[in-house]
Amino acid sequence: MNKKGFILFILHSHLPFIYHPEYNESLEERWLFEAVRNSYLPLLLALEEMKDYDISITISFSGTLLAMLTNDFFKERIHRDLTRTVKLGEKELERTKHSIFYKPAKFIYDNYLKVFNKFNELNGDILRGFKELALQNKIEIITSNLTHCISPFYLFEESNIKLLEYQIYKAVDNFYKYFGFEPKGMWLPECAYYEELDKLLVKYKIEYTFLEHHGILFSRSKIKYGTFLPYLTKNGLVVFGRDRESSKQVWSAKEGYPGDFFYREFYRDIGFDLDFEYIKDYIHESGTRGDTGYKYYRITGNDVELSRKEVYDPELALRKTLEHASNFIFNRERQCEYWQDKLKLNIPLAITAMYDTELFGHWWYEGPYFLKNIIKLINENPNYLVSLSTPSKYLNMLKQNNFKLGMIEPNSSSWGWKGYYEYWLNGSVDYMYRHININSQELVNLIKNNGNTNKELLNSALYEILQAQCSDWPFIVFTGQVSNYGHYRFKQHISNLINILNAIKNNDPNFVNYDSPYKFFNINVDEFKEHILK
Repeated sequence: MNKKGFILFILHSHLPFIYHPEYNESLEERWLFEAVRNSYLPLLLALEEMKDYDISITISFSGTLLAMLTNDFFKERIHRDLTRTVKLGEKELERTKHSIFYKPAKFIYDNYLKVFNKFNELNGDILRGFKELALQNKIEIITSNLTHCISPFYLFEESNIKLLEYQIYKAVDNFYKYFGFEPKGMWLPECAYYEELDKLLVKYKIEYTFLEHHGILFSRSKIKYGTFLPYLTKNGLVVFGRDRESSKQVWSAKEGYPGDFFYREFYRDIGFDLDFEYIKDYIHESGTRGDTGYKYYRITGNDVELSRKEVYDPELALRKTLEHASNFIFNRERQCEYWQDKLKLNIPLAITAMYDTELFGHWWYEGPYFLKNIIKLINENPNYLVSLSTPSKYLNMLKQNNFKLGMIEPNSSSWGWKGYYEYWLNGSVDYMYRHININSQELVNLIKNNGNTNKELLNSALYEILQAQCSDWPFIVFTGQVSNYGHYRFKQHISNLINILNAIKNNDPNFVNYDSPYKFFNINVDEFKEHILK
Protein backbone atom coordinates (compact mmCIF):
# COMPACT_ATOMS: atom_id res chain seq x y z
CA MET A 1 0.00 0.00 0.00
CA ASN A 2 1.79 3.15 -1.25
CA LYS A 3 -0.53 5.79 0.24
CA LYS A 4 0.58 7.51 3.42
CA GLY A 5 -2.83 8.95 4.16
CA PHE A 6 -6.34 9.80 3.06
CA ILE A 7 -7.93 13.23 3.16
CA LEU A 8 -11.50 13.10 4.44
CA PHE A 9 -13.25 16.31 3.41
CA ILE A 10 -16.32 16.72 5.63
CA LEU A 11 -18.64 19.64 4.72
CA HIS A 12 -21.50 20.60 7.03
CA SER A 13 -24.53 22.27 5.44
CA HIS A 14 -26.84 24.04 7.85
CA LEU A 15 -29.10 27.06 8.16
CA PRO A 16 -31.79 27.77 10.74
CA PHE A 17 -35.41 27.37 9.65
CA ILE A 18 -36.48 30.81 8.39
CA TYR A 19 -40.19 30.79 7.59
CA HIS A 20 -42.04 34.08 7.36
CA PRO A 21 -45.04 33.69 5.04
CA GLU A 22 -46.43 36.92 6.47
CA TYR A 23 -43.83 38.81 4.40
CA ASN A 24 -43.31 38.88 0.67
CA GLU A 25 -39.64 38.44 1.60
CA SER A 26 -37.94 38.62 4.97
CA LEU A 27 -34.41 39.90 5.32
CA GLU A 28 -33.36 36.68 7.06
CA GLU A 29 -34.53 34.57 4.12
CA ARG A 30 -31.57 35.96 2.24
CA TRP A 31 -29.33 33.67 4.30
CA LEU A 32 -30.90 30.79 2.38
CA PHE A 33 -30.86 32.53 -0.99
CA GLU A 34 -27.17 33.44 -0.67
CA ALA A 35 -26.20 29.94 0.44
CA VAL A 36 -28.07 28.35 -2.47
CA ARG A 37 -26.69 30.59 -5.22
CA ASN A 38 -23.18 30.97 -3.81
CA SER A 39 -22.48 27.59 -2.16
CA TYR A 40 -24.90 24.69 -2.59
CA LEU A 41 -25.50 24.91 -6.33
CA PRO A 42 -21.93 26.00 -7.26
CA LEU A 43 -20.62 23.09 -5.19
CA LEU A 44 -23.02 20.69 -6.91
CA LEU A 45 -21.94 21.98 -10.32
CA ALA A 46 -18.27 21.57 -9.37
CA LEU A 47 -18.80 18.01 -8.17
CA GLU A 48 -20.81 17.06 -11.24
CA GLU A 49 -18.01 18.40 -13.41
CA MET A 50 -15.68 16.01 -11.59
CA LYS A 51 -18.00 12.98 -11.68
CA ASP A 52 -15.66 10.99 -13.95
CA TYR A 53 -13.13 11.09 -11.12
CA ASP A 54 -13.14 9.59 -7.63
CA ILE A 55 -14.62 12.50 -5.66
CA SER A 56 -15.01 10.97 -2.18
CA ILE A 57 -16.26 14.06 -0.33
CA THR A 58 -18.74 13.83 2.56
CA ILE A 59 -21.57 16.35 2.92
CA SER A 60 -24.01 16.62 5.81
CA PHE A 61 -27.41 18.31 5.68
CA SER A 62 -29.17 19.52 8.82
CA GLY A 63 -32.86 18.79 9.30
CA THR A 64 -33.80 22.46 9.07
CA LEU A 65 -31.97 22.89 5.77
CA LEU A 66 -33.55 19.73 4.35
CA ALA A 67 -36.98 21.05 5.32
CA MET A 68 -36.37 24.30 3.44
CA LEU A 69 -34.77 22.78 0.34
CA THR A 70 -37.60 20.29 -0.16
CA ASN A 71 -40.61 22.57 0.32
CA ASP A 72 -42.39 24.38 -2.52
CA PHE A 73 -42.75 27.56 -0.45
CA PHE A 74 -38.97 27.99 -0.35
CA LYS A 75 -38.36 26.67 -3.87
CA GLU A 76 -40.58 29.41 -5.28
CA ARG A 77 -38.77 32.09 -3.31
CA ILE A 78 -35.35 30.73 -4.26
CA HIS A 79 -36.39 30.77 -7.92
CA ARG A 80 -37.54 34.37 -7.59
CA ASP A 81 -34.20 35.35 -6.05
CA LEU A 82 -32.19 33.57 -8.76
CA THR A 83 -34.29 35.23 -11.47
CA ARG A 84 -33.64 38.64 -9.92
CA THR A 85 -29.92 37.89 -9.61
CA VAL A 86 -29.59 36.92 -13.28
CA LYS A 87 -31.55 40.00 -14.41
CA LEU A 88 -29.24 42.20 -12.35
CA GLY A 89 -26.28 40.51 -14.04
CA GLU A 90 -27.66 41.29 -17.48
CA LYS A 91 -28.08 44.92 -16.43
CA GLU A 92 -24.52 44.96 -15.06
CA LEU A 93 -23.03 43.62 -18.30
CA GLU A 94 -24.55 46.57 -20.11
CA ARG A 95 -23.45 49.08 -17.46
CA THR A 96 -19.85 47.82 -17.26
CA LYS A 97 -19.21 46.85 -20.90
CA HIS A 98 -16.69 49.64 -21.48
CA SER A 99 -15.10 49.59 -18.01
CA ILE A 100 -12.53 47.65 -16.04
CA PHE A 101 -15.42 45.99 -14.16
CA TYR A 102 -16.75 44.12 -17.19
CA LYS A 103 -14.43 41.14 -16.73
CA PRO A 104 -15.44 40.34 -13.12
CA ALA A 105 -19.08 41.20 -13.90
CA LYS A 106 -19.10 38.72 -16.81
CA PHE A 107 -17.42 36.02 -14.71
CA ILE A 108 -19.92 36.39 -11.86
CA TYR A 109 -22.91 36.62 -14.20
CA ASP A 110 -21.86 33.48 -16.10
CA ASN A 111 -21.62 31.58 -12.83
CA TYR A 112 -25.05 32.76 -11.70
CA LEU A 113 -26.54 31.83 -15.06
CA LYS A 114 -25.18 28.28 -14.66
CA VAL A 115 -26.65 28.15 -11.16
CA PHE A 116 -30.02 29.40 -12.42
CA ASN A 117 -30.08 26.86 -15.25
CA LYS A 118 -29.14 24.03 -12.89
CA PHE A 119 -31.92 24.96 -10.48
CA ASN A 120 -34.42 24.88 -13.34
CA GLU A 121 -33.00 21.60 -14.68
CA LEU A 122 -33.58 20.05 -11.23
CA ASN A 123 -37.04 21.63 -11.08
CA GLY A 124 -35.93 23.22 -7.81
CA ASP A 125 -34.97 19.89 -6.23
CA ILE A 126 -31.37 20.73 -5.28
CA LEU A 127 -31.03 17.62 -3.14
CA ARG A 128 -31.70 15.38 -6.14
CA GLY A 129 -28.38 16.44 -7.63
CA PHE A 130 -26.48 15.43 -4.49
CA LYS A 131 -28.52 12.21 -4.16
CA GLU A 132 -27.58 11.14 -7.69
CA LEU A 133 -23.88 11.59 -6.89
CA ALA A 134 -24.30 9.60 -3.67
CA LEU A 135 -26.07 6.75 -5.48
CA GLN A 136 -23.12 6.66 -7.91
CA ASN A 137 -20.84 6.29 -4.85
CA LYS A 138 -19.12 9.56 -5.75
CA ILE A 139 -19.92 11.34 -2.49
CA GLU A 140 -21.26 10.35 0.93
CA ILE A 141 -24.22 12.19 2.46
CA ILE A 142 -24.88 12.19 6.21
CA THR A 143 -27.34 13.79 8.60
CA SER A 144 -27.41 16.08 11.64
CA ASN A 145 -29.88 16.76 14.48
CA LEU A 146 -33.34 17.74 13.29
CA THR A 147 -33.21 21.39 14.45
CA HIS A 148 -29.47 21.59 15.17
CA CYS A 149 -29.65 21.57 18.96
CA ILE A 150 -26.52 21.37 21.12
CA SER A 151 -26.80 17.70 22.14
CA PRO A 152 -24.92 17.84 25.48
CA PHE A 153 -27.40 20.39 26.88
CA TYR A 154 -30.20 17.81 26.73
CA LEU A 155 -28.60 14.75 28.33
CA PHE A 156 -29.38 15.46 32.01
CA GLU A 157 -33.14 15.27 32.56
CA GLU A 158 -35.62 12.67 31.35
CA SER A 159 -37.87 14.93 29.27
CA ASN A 160 -34.90 16.62 27.62
CA ILE A 161 -33.30 13.25 26.86
CA LYS A 162 -36.56 12.12 25.23
CA LEU A 163 -36.67 15.25 23.08
CA LEU A 164 -33.00 14.87 22.13
CA GLU A 165 -33.69 11.28 21.14
CA TYR A 166 -36.55 12.50 18.95
CA GLN A 167 -34.18 15.03 17.37
CA ILE A 168 -31.93 12.13 16.34
CA TYR A 169 -34.70 9.69 15.44
CA LYS A 170 -36.50 12.26 13.28
CA ALA A 171 -33.27 13.41 11.61
CA VAL A 172 -32.56 9.83 10.50
CA ASP A 173 -36.18 9.20 9.52
CA ASN A 174 -36.45 12.38 7.43
CA PHE A 175 -33.08 11.71 5.84
CA TYR A 176 -34.37 8.33 4.66
CA LYS A 177 -37.57 9.94 3.32
CA TYR A 178 -35.54 12.50 1.35
CA PHE A 179 -32.70 10.33 0.04
CA GLY A 180 -34.04 6.76 0.08
CA PHE A 181 -31.16 5.32 2.11
CA GLU A 182 -30.10 5.49 5.75
CA PRO A 183 -27.25 7.77 6.86
CA LYS A 184 -24.17 6.02 8.18
CA GLY A 185 -22.83 9.14 9.86
CA MET A 186 -24.07 12.16 11.76
CA TRP A 187 -22.54 15.60 12.12
CA LEU A 188 -23.12 16.63 15.72
CA PRO A 189 -24.23 20.29 15.71
CA GLU A 190 -21.16 22.39 16.53
CA CYS A 191 -19.34 19.05 17.02
CA ALA A 192 -20.68 19.20 20.59
CA TYR A 193 -20.11 15.93 22.45
CA TYR A 194 -20.66 14.61 25.95
CA GLU A 195 -20.43 11.09 27.36
CA GLU A 196 -23.41 8.79 26.79
CA LEU A 197 -24.35 10.60 23.58
CA ASP A 198 -22.86 7.68 21.68
CA LYS A 199 -25.55 5.39 23.10
CA LEU A 200 -28.31 7.42 21.43
CA LEU A 201 -26.52 7.62 18.09
CA VAL A 202 -25.82 3.89 17.94
CA LYS A 203 -29.46 3.17 18.81
CA TYR A 204 -30.45 4.79 15.50
CA LYS A 205 -27.74 3.00 13.48
CA ILE A 206 -25.33 5.91 13.28
CA GLU A 207 -21.92 4.34 12.75
CA TYR A 208 -19.63 7.37 13.03
CA THR A 209 -19.38 11.04 13.94
CA PHE A 210 -16.75 13.79 14.27
CA LEU A 211 -15.23 15.57 17.25
CA GLU A 212 -13.05 18.63 17.70
CA HIS A 213 -9.43 17.58 18.15
CA HIS A 214 -9.34 18.10 21.93
CA GLY A 215 -12.33 15.79 22.32
CA ILE A 216 -9.88 13.10 21.24
CA LEU A 217 -6.60 14.42 22.65
CA PHE A 218 -8.06 15.12 26.13
CA SER A 219 -9.76 11.74 26.27
CA ARG A 220 -10.11 10.05 29.66
CA SER A 221 -8.49 6.99 28.12
CA LYS A 222 -5.02 6.73 26.66
CA ILE A 223 -4.79 7.31 22.93
CA LYS A 224 -1.95 6.23 20.66
CA TYR A 225 -2.51 7.94 17.35
CA GLY A 226 -3.75 11.45 18.03
CA THR A 227 -6.43 12.47 15.55
CA PHE A 228 -4.84 10.53 12.70
CA LEU A 229 -6.98 7.44 13.18
CA PRO A 230 -10.60 7.02 14.27
CA TYR A 231 -11.48 5.38 17.59
CA LEU A 232 -14.32 3.34 19.01
CA THR A 233 -16.39 4.45 22.02
CA LYS A 234 -17.65 2.01 24.66
CA ASN A 235 -21.07 1.91 23.01
CA GLY A 236 -19.67 1.15 19.58
CA LEU A 237 -19.64 4.58 17.91
CA VAL A 238 -16.67 5.44 15.67
CA VAL A 239 -15.32 8.95 16.26
CA PHE A 240 -13.01 10.86 13.91
CA GLY A 241 -11.00 13.81 15.25
CA ARG A 242 -10.74 17.09 13.38
CA ASP A 243 -7.28 17.75 11.97
CA ARG A 244 -5.93 21.08 13.16
CA GLU A 245 -3.40 21.77 10.39
CA SER A 246 -5.71 21.25 7.42
CA SER A 247 -8.45 23.22 9.18
CA LYS A 248 -6.27 26.26 9.78
CA GLN A 249 -4.97 26.33 6.21
CA VAL A 250 -8.47 26.65 4.83
CA TRP A 251 -10.48 28.28 7.64
CA SER A 252 -8.23 31.15 8.56
CA ALA A 253 -9.07 34.35 6.67
CA LYS A 254 -5.66 35.88 7.48
CA GLU A 255 -3.30 32.89 7.53
CA GLY A 256 -5.29 30.55 5.29
CA TYR A 257 -5.94 30.44 1.57
CA PRO A 258 -9.19 32.49 1.58
CA GLY A 259 -7.25 35.57 2.67
CA ASP A 260 -5.04 35.62 -0.42
CA PHE A 261 -4.90 39.13 -1.85
CA PHE A 262 -6.04 38.01 -5.31
CA TYR A 263 -9.28 36.41 -4.11
CA ARG A 264 -12.56 38.28 -4.28
CA GLU A 265 -13.38 40.71 -1.49
CA PHE A 266 -16.55 39.59 0.31
CA TYR A 267 -17.48 42.86 1.99
CA ARG A 268 -17.71 45.17 -1.03
CA ASP A 269 -20.84 44.68 -3.13
CA ILE A 270 -22.69 46.82 -5.65
CA GLY A 271 -25.73 46.56 -3.38
CA PHE A 272 -23.96 49.14 -1.22
CA ASP A 273 -21.88 50.96 -3.86
CA LEU A 274 -24.33 51.89 -6.58
CA ASP A 275 -27.00 54.57 -6.77
CA PHE A 276 -30.20 53.59 -4.95
CA GLU A 277 -32.47 54.16 -7.96
CA TYR A 278 -30.34 51.80 -10.02
CA ILE A 279 -30.16 49.04 -7.43
CA LYS A 280 -33.51 49.33 -5.64
CA ASP A 281 -35.26 46.51 -7.55
CA TYR A 282 -32.49 44.06 -6.61
CA ILE A 283 -32.26 44.64 -2.87
CA HIS A 284 -34.91 44.09 -0.20
CA GLU A 285 -38.24 45.73 -0.99
CA SER A 286 -37.96 47.83 2.19
CA GLY A 287 -35.01 49.62 0.62
CA THR A 288 -32.50 48.03 3.02
CA ARG A 289 -29.26 47.67 1.13
CA GLY A 290 -27.64 44.24 1.09
CA ASP A 291 -25.44 41.84 -0.84
CA THR A 292 -26.38 41.12 -4.43
CA GLY A 293 -23.46 38.81 -5.13
CA TYR A 294 -21.90 41.19 -7.64
CA LYS A 295 -18.56 42.07 -6.07
CA TYR A 296 -15.83 43.49 -8.31
CA TYR A 297 -12.89 43.99 -5.98
CA ARG A 298 -10.18 41.75 -4.61
CA ILE A 299 -8.89 41.51 -1.05
CA THR A 300 -5.80 43.49 -2.14
CA GLY A 301 -3.94 43.43 1.19
CA ASN A 302 -4.14 43.18 4.94
CA ASP A 303 -6.10 46.04 6.52
CA VAL A 304 -6.73 47.77 3.18
CA GLU A 305 -9.85 49.95 3.46
CA LEU A 306 -12.83 48.91 1.32
CA SER A 307 -12.62 52.17 -0.61
CA ARG A 308 -9.03 51.38 -1.64
CA LYS A 309 -9.52 47.81 -2.88
CA GLU A 310 -8.21 46.93 -6.33
CA VAL A 311 -10.27 45.41 -9.14
CA TYR A 312 -10.82 41.66 -9.05
CA ASP A 313 -9.27 39.56 -11.83
CA PRO A 314 -11.00 36.14 -12.10
CA GLU A 315 -8.18 34.57 -14.12
CA LEU A 316 -5.56 35.41 -11.51
CA ALA A 317 -7.87 34.18 -8.74
CA LEU A 318 -8.49 30.84 -10.46
CA ARG A 319 -4.76 30.35 -10.97
CA LYS A 320 -4.41 30.87 -7.23
CA THR A 321 -6.93 28.08 -6.52
CA LEU A 322 -4.74 25.65 -8.47
CA GLU A 323 -1.65 26.84 -6.61
CA HIS A 324 -3.38 26.48 -3.26
CA ALA A 325 -4.84 23.07 -4.09
CA SER A 326 -1.36 21.85 -4.98
CA ASN A 327 0.04 23.34 -1.77
CA PHE A 328 -2.71 21.75 0.31
CA ILE A 329 -1.91 18.31 -1.11
CA PHE A 330 1.84 18.86 -0.62
CA ASN A 331 1.32 19.78 3.04
CA ARG A 332 -0.89 16.74 3.64
CA GLU A 333 1.81 14.52 2.12
CA ARG A 334 4.49 15.94 4.41
CA GLN A 335 2.12 15.73 7.37
CA CYS A 336 1.36 12.06 6.70
CA GLU A 337 5.01 11.17 6.09
CA TYR A 338 6.05 12.75 9.37
CA TRP A 339 3.31 11.28 11.54
CA GLN A 340 3.29 7.85 10.01
CA ASP A 341 6.98 7.60 10.83
CA LYS A 342 6.52 9.01 14.36
CA LEU A 343 3.57 6.75 15.13
CA LYS A 344 5.20 3.66 13.59
CA LEU A 345 2.11 2.89 11.55
CA ASN A 346 1.95 0.88 8.36
CA ILE A 347 -1.61 1.94 7.68
CA PRO A 348 -2.61 5.17 5.85
CA LEU A 349 -3.56 8.01 8.21
CA ALA A 350 -6.90 9.81 8.21
CA ILE A 351 -6.71 13.58 7.77
CA THR A 352 -10.20 14.69 8.76
CA ALA A 353 -10.65 18.11 7.14
CA MET A 354 -13.91 19.63 8.46
CA TYR A 355 -15.58 22.83 7.27
CA ASP A 356 -18.93 24.55 6.90
CA THR A 357 -20.18 24.08 3.34
CA GLU A 358 -21.02 27.78 3.18
CA LEU A 359 -17.31 28.63 3.36
CA PHE A 360 -16.96 27.33 -0.19
CA GLY A 361 -18.49 29.85 -2.57
CA HIS A 362 -20.23 32.18 -0.14
CA TRP A 363 -17.46 33.40 2.16
CA TRP A 364 -14.66 32.18 -0.13
CA TYR A 365 -15.95 32.71 -3.64
CA GLU A 366 -13.26 30.57 -5.25
CA GLY A 367 -13.70 27.71 -2.76
CA PRO A 368 -15.54 25.33 -5.15
CA TYR A 369 -12.71 25.76 -7.69
CA PHE A 370 -10.21 24.90 -4.95
CA LEU A 371 -12.06 21.65 -4.19
CA LYS A 372 -12.39 20.85 -7.88
CA ASN A 373 -8.64 21.31 -8.37
CA ILE A 374 -7.83 19.03 -5.44
CA ILE A 375 -10.05 16.29 -6.90
CA LYS A 376 -8.50 16.70 -10.35
CA LEU A 377 -4.89 16.81 -9.14
CA ILE A 378 -5.20 13.77 -6.89
CA ASN A 379 -6.95 11.70 -9.55
CA GLU A 380 -4.48 12.62 -12.30
CA ASN A 381 -1.35 12.10 -10.18
CA PRO A 382 -1.30 8.51 -8.87
CA ASN A 383 2.16 9.06 -7.37
CA TYR A 384 0.81 11.40 -4.72
CA LEU A 385 1.24 9.95 -1.24
CA VAL A 386 -2.32 10.95 -0.27
CA SER A 387 -5.72 10.35 -1.78
CA LEU A 388 -9.35 11.21 -1.02
CA SER A 389 -11.74 9.08 1.00
CA THR A 390 -15.01 9.14 2.89
CA PRO A 391 -15.43 7.83 6.47
CA SER A 392 -17.20 4.70 5.23
CA LYS A 393 -14.54 3.95 2.62
CA TYR A 394 -11.77 4.57 5.13
CA LEU A 395 -13.33 2.27 7.72
CA ASN A 396 -13.74 -0.43 5.06
CA MET A 397 -10.05 -0.05 4.21
CA LEU A 398 -9.11 -0.56 7.87
CA LYS A 399 -11.34 -3.61 8.05
CA GLN A 400 -9.79 -5.13 4.94
CA ASN A 401 -6.37 -4.67 6.55
CA ASN A 402 -7.57 -6.28 9.81
CA PHE A 403 -6.82 -3.11 11.75
CA LYS A 404 -8.60 -2.96 15.11
CA LEU A 405 -9.74 0.44 16.31
CA GLY A 406 -8.60 1.60 19.73
CA MET A 407 -11.15 2.27 22.46
CA ILE A 408 -11.70 5.81 23.72
CA GLU A 409 -13.70 7.81 26.26
CA PRO A 410 -13.96 11.18 24.47
CA ASN A 411 -13.79 14.41 26.39
CA SER A 412 -16.72 16.84 26.31
CA SER A 413 -15.97 19.36 23.58
CA SER A 414 -17.21 21.45 20.65
CA TRP A 415 -15.57 23.31 17.80
CA GLY A 416 -16.92 26.62 19.10
CA TRP A 417 -14.88 29.47 20.51
CA LYS A 418 -12.53 28.22 23.28
CA GLY A 419 -13.52 24.66 22.42
CA TYR A 420 -16.50 24.08 24.68
CA TYR A 421 -19.97 25.61 24.95
CA GLU A 422 -19.53 29.30 25.76
CA TYR A 423 -21.04 30.49 22.49
CA TRP A 424 -24.34 28.85 23.40
CA LEU A 425 -24.36 29.08 27.21
CA ASN A 426 -23.45 32.47 28.65
CA GLY A 427 -24.97 35.44 30.42
CA SER A 428 -26.65 36.84 27.33
CA VAL A 429 -28.67 33.69 26.62
CA ASP A 430 -28.83 31.68 29.86
CA TYR A 431 -32.51 32.60 30.33
CA MET A 432 -33.38 30.44 27.33
CA TYR A 433 -32.60 27.15 29.02
CA ARG A 434 -34.87 27.74 32.02
CA HIS A 435 -37.81 28.09 29.66
CA ILE A 436 -36.75 25.11 27.58
CA ASN A 437 -36.37 22.85 30.62
CA ILE A 438 -39.63 23.80 32.34
CA ASN A 439 -41.73 23.58 29.18
CA SER A 440 -40.04 20.38 28.00
CA GLN A 441 -41.13 18.63 31.18
CA GLU A 442 -44.68 19.93 30.86
CA LEU A 443 -44.94 18.97 27.19
CA VAL A 444 -43.63 15.42 27.65
CA ASN A 445 -45.97 14.88 30.60
CA LEU A 446 -48.92 16.08 28.49
CA ILE A 447 -48.01 13.72 25.69
CA LYS A 448 -47.79 10.84 28.15
CA ASN A 449 -51.12 11.60 29.82
CA ASN A 450 -53.10 13.30 27.08
CA GLY A 451 -51.56 11.97 23.91
CA ASN A 452 -54.73 10.63 22.33
CA THR A 453 -56.45 14.01 22.00
CA ASN A 454 -55.51 17.40 20.58
CA LYS A 455 -52.98 15.79 18.27
CA GLU A 456 -52.72 18.80 15.96
CA LEU A 457 -51.92 21.01 18.94
CA LEU A 458 -49.44 18.50 20.34
CA ASN A 459 -47.72 18.25 16.94
CA SER A 460 -47.42 22.05 16.94
CA ALA A 461 -46.13 22.02 20.51
CA LEU A 462 -43.46 19.46 19.60
CA TYR A 463 -42.41 21.66 16.69
CA GLU A 464 -42.09 24.72 18.93
CA ILE A 465 -39.91 23.08 21.60
CA LEU A 466 -37.62 21.53 18.98
CA GLN A 467 -37.20 24.90 17.29
CA ALA A 468 -36.56 26.59 20.65
CA GLN A 469 -33.63 24.16 21.09
CA CYS A 470 -31.97 25.31 17.86
CA SER A 471 -28.33 26.35 18.43
CA ASP A 472 -28.60 29.35 16.09
CA TRP A 473 -30.68 31.56 18.40
CA PRO A 474 -28.12 31.75 21.25
CA PHE A 475 -25.29 31.81 18.73
CA ILE A 476 -26.43 34.92 16.87
CA VAL A 477 -27.34 36.64 20.15
CA PHE A 478 -23.87 36.11 21.63
CA THR A 479 -21.95 36.98 18.46
CA GLY A 480 -23.97 40.16 17.93
CA GLN A 481 -25.10 39.04 14.47
CA VAL A 482 -28.70 40.26 14.33
CA SER A 483 -29.02 39.65 18.08
CA ASN A 484 -32.58 40.97 18.16
CA TYR A 485 -33.68 38.31 15.70
CA GLY A 486 -32.15 35.56 17.86
CA HIS A 487 -34.04 36.78 20.93
CA TYR A 488 -37.21 37.25 18.87
CA ARG A 489 -37.18 33.75 17.40
CA PHE A 490 -36.54 32.04 20.71
CA LYS A 491 -39.24 34.01 22.51
CA GLN A 492 -41.67 33.42 19.66
CA HIS A 493 -41.25 29.65 19.88
CA ILE A 494 -41.56 29.59 23.66
CA SER A 495 -44.60 31.89 23.65
CA ASN A 496 -46.32 29.76 21.03
CA LEU A 497 -45.54 26.64 23.07
CA ILE A 498 -46.91 28.10 26.32
CA ASN A 499 -50.12 29.22 24.58
CA ILE A 500 -50.61 25.76 23.07
CA LEU A 501 -49.95 23.97 26.37
CA ASN A 502 -52.41 26.24 28.20
CA ALA A 503 -55.06 25.66 25.56
CA ILE A 504 -54.66 21.88 25.89
CA LYS A 505 -54.70 21.90 29.69
CA ASN A 506 -57.70 24.22 29.87
CA ASN A 507 -59.48 22.51 26.98
CA ASP A 508 -60.03 25.98 25.57
CA PRO A 509 -62.59 25.79 22.72
CA ASN A 510 -61.84 29.36 21.66
CA PHE A 511 -58.13 28.79 21.07
CA VAL A 512 -57.29 29.15 17.39
CA ASN A 513 -54.13 27.31 16.47
CA TYR A 514 -51.90 29.18 14.05
CA ASP A 515 -50.75 27.63 10.76
CA SER A 516 -47.96 25.58 12.27
CA PRO A 517 -45.18 24.48 9.90
CA TYR A 518 -44.68 21.18 11.82
CA LYS A 519 -45.58 19.26 8.65
CA PHE A 520 -42.41 20.59 7.00
CA PHE A 521 -40.55 18.35 9.47
CA ASN A 522 -42.96 15.36 9.46
CA ILE A 523 -43.43 15.82 13.22
CA ASN A 524 -45.99 13.41 14.67
CA VAL A 525 -46.92 12.98 18.32
CA ASP A 526 -48.08 9.37 17.78
CA GLU A 527 -44.64 8.60 16.40
CA PHE A 528 -43.06 10.28 19.44
CA LYS A 529 -45.13 8.10 21.77
CA GLU A 530 -44.40 4.91 19.83
CA HIS A 531 -40.66 5.31 19.32
CA ILE A 532 -39.52 7.54 22.16
CA LEU A 533 -41.87 6.97 25.10
CA LYS A 534 -42.38 3.24 24.66
